[in-house]
Amino acid sequence: MRQMAQGLKVMHEQGIAGVDLRPQLITVDSVTVTDRVQLDDVGIRSLLNGLGYISSQRVDDIGFLDPRYSPPEYIIGGGHIGPWSDVYQLGLLLFEMITGRLPFVGKNAAETGVLQSTGSIPRMAQYKHNTPPALQNVLECAMTKNPSARFVNAASMLASLESIQLPRRSGSEEWRMVGNSPTSSDEGHAAVGVTGEMQRVDNDVALSATLIGSSTSVSAVPVPAVQGDTARTQPETAPVYGYLCCEKDGVETQRFDIAKKNVIVGRTDPKRNLSPDIDLTAIDQKMTVSRQHARIRYEETFFYIEDLKSRNKTRLGELTLVPLKPELLQHGDVVHCGSVRLVFKVPDMRDTPLFKI
Repeated sequence: MRQMAQGLKVMHEQGIAGVDLRPQLITVDSVTVTDRVQLDDVGIRSLLNGLGYISSQRVDDIGFLDPRYSPPEYIIGGGHIGPWSDVYQLGLLLFEMITGRLPFVGKNAAETGVLQSTGSIPRMAQYKHNTPPALQNVLECAMTKNPSARFVNAASMLASLESIQLPRRSGSEEWRMVGNSPTSSDEGHAAVGVTGEMQRVDNDVALSATLIGSSTSVSAVPVPAVQGDTARTQPETAPVYGYLCCEKDGVETQRFDIAKKNVIVGRTDPKRNLSPDIDLTAIDQKMTVSRQHARIRYEETFFYIEDLKSRNKTRLGELTLVPLKPELLQHGDVVHCGSVRLVFKVPDMRDTPLFKI
């Protein structure tokens, strides 16, 4: 990451900006003792745009616009492109190098573009345990949707990165970025001269690999009725993907852990001996929740919710869900199962602040 930022710093000093930082355009030269990172795009995208080039949908096209690695201004179009656009791409690569996954991946290119342009930045600590908060702060400054609020150029981002003191541990527990140090299998090839494409994570690394402990069940956890950061009431190592929270007068009163990638939300039926993964019986006084009311799935980097033909419907915010049609579920979304109101939350994800106009 340091070498990429240094390379961009030189380009920005020469007036070159708006480059393409997809992994296939970043090579690692290991001819020498120390690996050297090389940025292959030195203004090709800007040249193609100036010539009126229209990108095709082929991934191997030199001008292909991959929404997974693009800043919002590339995707939306019409925005002012500059060094801040490259800073955003550095942020995407930083997230991928640390967590082993990309922050925004939808079911298709269009959905990925929407998420990249509007989605909240995930917390890296959700995927990489003990990620320093200072590193998350750098990421958020690099990847804010408003270009004028980002680092002005690569030099500013590089200075912030170099000011961070990473925690160090003894032995194999030393904190490092994903792929930052060679493994034992790589050491045997250290002396061989090769130039390779930067490793790209196309298939999402399972979240379970970054969680401590195993996840086999979903439980309801009572929470003291005190206002504050409810995430702190849970152990930091709790093996959960997300929460459904019941609130009263803005205060969380009960939390249901989502500890599997596919869970059913509903109520218990003692006569048929049926019990869903998340049982809302205790908070469904009006009995408006169906036995199998809704399903929540975790796919790639995102959550989806779908109604399971429930009698009293499932609502996501103001949207009444079409049965069996999945909808994107994001941190802070309000979900109604019948008359039961729940708030969906992701561990270590900050609540979006409310601004008065």
